[in-house]
Amino acid sequence: MKKMSIALFIGLFAFIAANAQMKEGKIVYERKINMWKMITDPEMRTRIPEFRTSQLELLFNDQNSLFRSVPDDEAPDPFANSGGGERGGQRFAFRMPETTTYTNIATQMQYESRPMFEKTFLVIDSLKPLKWKISEETKTIAKHVCKKATTMITAQNVRIGGGGPRGMGRNNGDSTNRPSPAITPKETEVTVWYAEDIAASVGPDNYAGLPGAILEVDVDNGSNVTTATEITTKYPKKELVEPTKGDKMNRAQFQDAMKKLMEDMQRGGGMGGMRMRVNN
Repeated sequence: MKKMSIALFIGLFAFIAANAQMKEGKIVYERKINMWKMITDPEMRTRIPEFRTSQLELLFNDQNSLFRSVPDDEAPDPFANSGGGERGGQRFAFRMPETTTYTNIATQMQYESRPMFEKTFLVIDSLKPLKWKISEETKTIAKHVCKKATTMITAQNVRIGGGGPRGMGRNNGDSTNRPSPAITPKETEVTVWYAEDIAASVGPDNYAGLPGAILEVDVDNGSNVTTATEITTKYPKKELVEPTKGDKMNRAQFQDAMKKLMEDMQRGGGMGGMRMRVNN
């Protein structure tokens, strides 16, 4: 009888714990990108902050998720605490394109709306599974205990050298001083931290497939770090819908389109992939 009571207690505790898990809500992230790792030209570095910080949010339930940028039009001056210098009275702040990624968890299909070079692309493709190596190491993020997992990805590594973007060169208007993006495939390590008490296999961008929501992503040892800052069960449910606008293509076609656009940029097409603000 005593053994039965213990078994019932354990079963009841497990049932309560399972139902206490968060299954829907909103996660707000802060993304910090090291711009100097992409831009190698010393003069250009003096005109931009070392880090570009932005906010993003993930809306999710047990069926779908939507990861999107939070508009940063009212963001503070990125040079305020950047530690970067300036030259000639001008400083340049880059704003990354505002991408929206919708994932159907059941079918593992993704719909990515990507504004790029004055166009919008709608990339529709299956979510590529990642081979995760799970560790027992833990840390707390946004009041949630998280476990560590790592994987390797092959990313397009873009580095910009030369004399800077159009109008930033040593000889203003000289096309020989415009940036020369070098695009090469790069095997990169990704470290994530996921919370098992948030029972949804979701995360920022294309990162998912773990037994809990991913609360932090570190790509290439600090080059691009996305960390959860706020988690709530309240979210705008009507906004959790797939994007429909843009030129439809799969991921391979989009990569080909980006390659062509970057080649055009090398020939003097400018920096259309990123919005640039000039601070005097």
